[in-house]
Amino acid sequence: MTVFIMLKKIITEPLVHFLVIAILLFIIFEQSNSNISNPNTITVSQGRIDQIKQSFLTRWNREPLAKELDNALHHYAINEMYLREARSLNMDVGDKVIDRRLRQKIDFLIEDLVTTKEPTTTELMQYYQKNITKYQSLPVYSFQQVHFSVDGDKETLQQKINQQKVIISQGHEPRGELKLLPYQVSNQNSLQINRVFGSNFSEQLMSAPLSSWSGPIESSHGVHFVLLNQRTPASNKAFDVVKSTVLTDWQYDNLQLAKASFEEQLVQRYTVEQAELAPMSIKGSVNQ
Repeated sequence: MTVFIMLKKIITEPLVHFLVIAILLFIIFEQSNSNISNPNTITVSQGRIDQIKQSFLTRWNREPLAKELDNALHHYAINEMYLREARSLNMDVGDKVIDRRLRQKIDFLIEDLVTTKEPTTTELMQYYQKNITKYQSLPVYSFQQVHFSVDGDKETLQQKINQQKVIISQGHEPRGELKLLPYQVSNQNSLQINRVFGSNFSEQLMSAPLSSWSGPIESSHGVHFVLLNQRTPASNKAFDVVKSTVLTDWQYDNLQLAKASFEEQLVQRYTVEQAELAPMSIKGSVNQ
């Protein structure tokens, strides 16, 4: 009864139910392969034959001749024999390349199951509204700036700042130091501005007054007095414009959710036993 309740709970969870089904299919497949009555019998199914034909058609742009198909099937059977011999000698155990490939196949399985699930328009719209800040245009600014270096001592810098504040209060333009920075910045978005002046510079412009000198504002280059001429705030992009991006983001987030749910199921199924960590030995003598 407890197992039934647990399975019912798992199956009703979003995204997890098809992962559980996929894992069960893998388990059934492995069990069916392990129960082969004669391990020395190579069975080439009709599905495998069709796959080999399709592979030939894709490569050569034509159907294989009877002799060519026989050769392809022969090579497939020989390859299977090699693989079974290798597995019988446990050559696949502890092989990092094989281990990595198996991990990738599980990752690809989860990814295929998630990305093939198409959300409804309602689901996508809800995701868009929940993450609306990801789908906004960047704020745009136009401003003038003068710069002061912070290389000297704090007292000297503060004196410079105070002097410029007095100049500004008298209705004059502040006078900065020469620096390879643009005096005039026109119609640049926040990302472009931060590339020149350093991270978070544009964020400080959000609260700066329009049409009057203000500051000091800090940057990676020093401090600045800024005359903000124009500010266009961020705005939401229309859903229809960013729909393809929203779908990609929705699939990515659901993929992460699916992987996390799958790993949680694995952790519940497995027990991890770890040896105690040996104390680190320090080689060489230590002077007292």
